Amino acid sequence: MRSPLDLYRTTRLLASNTKALEAQVFRRVLYQLEMTAQASELEQSKALADLRVLWFTVLGLVTDPDNHLSLALQKNLEQLAHAVIAELDLPAIEQDRPWLVQVTSQIAEGLET
Repeated sequence: MRSPLDLYRTTRLLASNTKALEAQVFRRVLYQLEMTAQASELEQSKALADLRVLWFTVLGLVTDPDNHLSLALQKNLEQLAHAVIAELDLPAIEQDRPWLVQVTSQIAEGLET
């Protein structure tokens, strides 16, 4: 079975506008977070789990030695991913959800420009 990173790389090679596809992934997770804001704890937990997967994927990609981004950008994204994951590690009641949404939204916006 292929790893998620291998599948991502393959999909990325097939896409003509990878930044737009990557932005859509961030937007989908953000939409899910917004839709579950008033939902059950289970639905909110699922949305937060998807957010966690997204940021672990970001972390995996920016620490990949074959990454094409500048070293400075890689390190900044790595630090950001660690900060988001640390926030997600807190108990749900202590998480700063507006910050999580803001950071994820800013990355999506950056990918859309």
